[in-house]
Amino acid sequence: MDLSIKISRLCNTLFFIQKSNKVGFIKSGLQKYLLDEKVSLSFYGKSDDKIWKQIEKNVGKEKVKEIQNSIGLLDQKFNIHWHKAYKHLLSWQQYFLENESLFQKVIFEIEKLSGIKSFSISKIPVYLVSDLTSKNKEINAWFSWEPKNSFIVVEIPFNLQIPKDFFPLAVLAHEFFHLMLRKNEDLFLKIKKIAKENNKLLIKLEKNMLGRMFFEELLISSFIPEGYLGEKHFKTKVISFKSKPKNVLEWRKFIAYELYKIAKQYVDNNKQIDEEYLKKVIENIK
Repeated sequence: MDLSIKISRLCNTLFFIQKSNKVGFIKSGLQKYLLDEKVSLSFYGKSDDKIWKQIEKNVGKEKVKEIQNSIGLLDQKFNIHWHKAYKHLLSWQQYFLENESLFQKVIFEIEKLSGIKSFSISKIPVYLVSDLTSKNKEINAWFSWEPKNSFIVVEIPFNLQIPKDFFPLAVLAHEFFHLMLRKNEDLFLKIKKIAKENNKLLIKLEKNMLGRMFFEELLISSFIPEGYLGEKHFKTKVISFKSKPKNVLEWRKFIAYELYKIAKQYVDNNKQIDEEYLKKVIENIK
């Protein structure tokens, strides 16, 4: 049940190019391929060989060579960054692995909330990537889900030092929660059903995200990292939030605060998320 924390030079190369393109630092023939989600996601693979085979499957042999040549031309610029970034990512890898037993405790409770018997976190690769352009004071994480090929990416600002607290663990647990909900088909169908019924409300509150994903974000955040589950295991604070939320992060904090007592009841009583809880999320954002 060990965490599978990966540091891949190739996926860091892709991420470096994506971020550099956004700030106008690098211009290359790669840009047209990076707009293709299938190609971008293919860079997060278990080995370089598998990555290139998957990309070839998506774009063909000739275009794969074009991508490889473009990356080769950028190697010198990337190497300057990678020399320091790799050491930085190693320290973050150590942070996650050293706190694995604590992390497993919250995963065990998320299993109960999700209504699944067991979830092998070792089967989900967690890729660490260095973000040269970010000035954030926290990590960012996201997940990619496919029945047989799911993974998580943790974006770490280049100058972000290892914290003394456990908030990054809570962020990682949040992403695992997304994947674990998908393992319970009945529960996930209920989530989609309620989100569909309230889609107009959801997209009105957050126009830059699909209604279902916005609803799912609020649901998970009512437990972690902003909610009771984060407080219980990682000592994160549930912030009092009474004003009208203006963005996704504020909505997440608002829901965590409003549902704190009921979320605590579900966790402490080993109760699975049910339709009643889902409706409580909707009631509190109306």
